[in-house]
Amino acid sequence: MVDFHALRHTYISRLVRSGAAPAVAKSLARHSTIVLTMDHYTHTLIEDARAALDRLPAIPVGGPAPATVRAAGT
Repeated sequence: MVDFHALRHTYISRLVRSGAAPAVAKSLARHSTIVLTMDHYTHTLIEDARAALDRLPAIPVGGPAPATVRAAGT
């Protein structure tokens, strides 16, 4: 027996994981709200979190000293 509802979860999760914008996934899923798409149908894996962290730019170390910053009064 095939669980078509489970296939929707897989389809939408894989769309988002592949880099599709949340609004595109919402549209392709034919959902009425982005909350439904992102909170209920999209599932992340620990590998997704690791990949997102790996895409962050490196923090420069040992470069020139930063300029002195003045207080802005805010």
